[in-house]
Formats: sequence, structure tokens, C-alpha cells
Amino acid sequence: MKILHLASGTDYGGAKTHIFTLLLELSRRIDVTLGCFTDGPFLEEARRIGLDVHCLGQVTRYDLGAVGRLRRFVLGRGFDIVHCHGPRANVLAVLARPGLGRPLVTTVHSDYRKDFSGEFLKNLFFSRLNAWALRRFDRYLVGIGVEPSVIQLGVPRALIRPLKNGIDFSRPRPRPRGAALAALGLPVPSDAVIVGIVARLHPVKCHEVFLGGAAKVASRHPRAHFLVVGEGRIRAALERMALRLGLGSRTHFLGHVEDSDDVFSVLDINTLTSFSETLPYALLEGARWSLATVSSNVGGVPELIIDGETGLLFEPGDVDGFGERLDRLLGDPALRKKLGENLYEHGRRHFTPAVMAETCLEVYRELLDGPDGGSRTDVSH
Repeated sequence: MKILHLASGTDYGGAKTHIFTLLLELSRRIDVTLGCFTDGPFLEEARRIGLDVHCLGQVTRYDLGAVGRLRRFVLGRGFDIVHCHGPRANVLAVLARPGLGRPLVTTVHSDYRKDFSGEFLKNLFFSRLNAWALRRFDRYLVGIGVEPSVIQLGVPRALIRPLKNGIDFSRPRPRPRGAALAALGLPVPSDAVIVGIVARLHPVKCHEVFLGGAAKVASRHPRAHFLVVGEGRIRAALERMALRLGLGSRTHFLGHVEDSDDVFSVLDINTLTSFSETLPYALLEGARWSLATVSSNVGGVPELIIDGETGLLFEPGDVDGFGERLDRLLGDPALRKKLGENLYEHGRRHFTPAVMAETCLEVYRELLDGPDGGSRTDVSH
């Protein structure tokens, strides 16, 4: 079994973690290659960790010469299935399909209707283009909570398989907290209680809720500091909001941090405030570090964060609800420890790379061995 996984080559954050984790696990069992349309840090890291990689050399996102290069690569290397990740891979693989004679699989990591929220022109064009492509796959591996958006496209339920994200739950080895704080350039006291959110700075992540909740608890918990990790076009607006709320000296915007372990090793409380998610890797990473967690109740989050058992949930957009739960954890170190340990145990049992890879392998076997394995799916009408 030879599988080509396709990605844009510009992936980062949870998408990058998912692809690398999955491919490393699959490569122990089958012949798997990662194809990217652009070269850069993503592809360089894939090479460093030992993946078989190939760059398809797309000069710009509008370079349709990549379609022919993709088709020749698939046929020349004899791949059995092409498995896509993300809008660019979806569109170019579907364009390459005529003459390909190979089943196409896509992983739908998020609600395609919200991928370009707040970006009018991109949302108008790329979301529609991705929706066009998404109607033309043979199988769909769908993140928890995203299935309704795929069904809304007219995709039959029989072609959809739920996919749980997984991560290696080996206990991490933290460096001394002072050294980790220094590495991050964080000017906080050693006894600070650090609350963090690790997410791209994008409207869908609702950082306004994080900052609003922080403002509600800051005066009651003077040792609390608030860490915002991630980059995006709304950073300046969020920094201005933090100043308006009086959080300027206690809120730290770190931008993109290459080694996420440095971040999670200094957190006392991990948070996520999104209004749309599947099961984000920021929460799985926090689970690996046994971090007490507060998250919005969206998508597949409740399968990991069981309210009151492995963390605390609040309804998306509810600043007061987020603040109240944050207040509870800041004031109760024993509760933080209990929830964090429960989360680690729950995560390591149910959200592993092996489970994620086996779901993919079942789909591949179905396509290659089943009676209708190679048939084309087109639900565009």
C-alpha cells in the first residue's frame, strides 16, 4: 500500500502537528510520502523528522502547472491513494483527477465555512473553491464536530469517517521553570500563576473572550499572568484591547513559538476560547503536560474535556462564564492538579497516534479492497 499525503507546505500549529504525527505513525506500517506544493520550514521539518517528502514546486497559489506535476508524480511513483489536507491540496488534487485513476481521500480538519472568517475576499473565493472540491472525494476523514458542515455539502454519510486527533502521551521532560521562562523572554516572577492560550490570532479563536475573562479575575489574583501564544493579523488589535482592560503589564504576547513544549512547561492553566473547533492540538498538548484546562464547549472538545472531571467547559462567547471558571482554578491549586492528572490519564487512553492511524488504514483498505473501492464520488449535483 503506497499513499501520498498532500499539504500546501505552509501548514503550522495544529495542522502541522496532525500531519506529522499521523505520517510518522503510518510510516511504521505502510509506504507513505508527504507531497507539498511549496518548500519552506514545514517541508524542512518533515525531512528532519525522517518523513519521505517531495516538493511539487508551485510558484504561487495560482500556478496550475502544479496540477500536471502532481499527476505525473502520482502515476510515476505508483501511489494507490492520494490523501489531502487543506483547501489548496483539495482543489489541486481534484483538478488533477482526470486521468489519475486513483481514489481521493481528504481530511476535513475544520468547518470549511469558517476557515477564512474575517477575510472577506478570501472567504468569498477560496471557501467556495474548497467547497467545490470537497464534493468530489471518495472518502472523508472528518474531525469531531465538523461532520455537519460536510453533510451540508451533500456528501453521503456512508463516505464519512470520524477521525480523532492523537498525540504521543509520553511524559515530557520539562526544563527548570526559570530556564524555560528565560528562553521565552517572559519577565514574570517565579511564583506567578500563568494562564495561557495557544492559538493562531484569528477571529475564530475568540481571544477577546480570553482577555475579557482575564480582566475579570486579575484584581482578585495578583500573581496571575496571561500568556498569548500565536501570530496573526489581529495581534495589534488584541494588544490594544489588553491595554484598555488594564492588563498591559500582565499580558504577554509571544507570537509564534517554535518549541511549544517551552510554552506548556510554564503554564499552570491552559485555555481555549474558540467558537468553532474540532479537537485542537493545543488541548491535547496541554493534556500531555497534565494542565488544568478551561475551554469553550465546541466541536469535539467535550470528548477530551469532560466538564468537572478532566477540565472545565463554558459556552462559546460567554466572558462571564469563562472568567468564573478561571477564577475557580486560580484560587484552587489542588483542583488544578486533580483536573490536570485526570486529563492526562483520559487523553493517553483515548487520543493516541495508533488510534488515528488505524482509522485511516481502515479507510484505505475499504477503498482498495472493497467492491466499489476505486469508484469516483461526485456529489456536485
